Amino acid sequence: MSTTATFRAFDQRSVALASQPSPDTPSQHPPGKMRQLKGKPKKETSKDKKERKQAMQEARQQVTTVVLPTLAVVVLLIVVFVYVATRPTITE
Repeated sequence: MSTTATFRAFDQRSVALASQPSPDTPSQHPPGKMRQLKGKPKKETSKDKKERKQAMQEARQQVTTVVLPTLAVVVLLIVVFVYVATRPTITE
């Protein structure tokens, strides 16, 4: 491979890697809305608050419908395993 071909291959690879646009491009930000700076947290709107409360309610519901039954099964399996492992053997 000649040095010119190596240079071209390197040049093509470096151009191909830059496929994502800059974060400051206007296509990512809706018109009339300012871009959120990284340092400050954004204010929570009433819609955001409703969504957060609904997510917390769903999480509480999942605790009762998923986590507690799963925990009960795991405890039951441990109890059965300990019982089987420590039961006295009958020798005649």
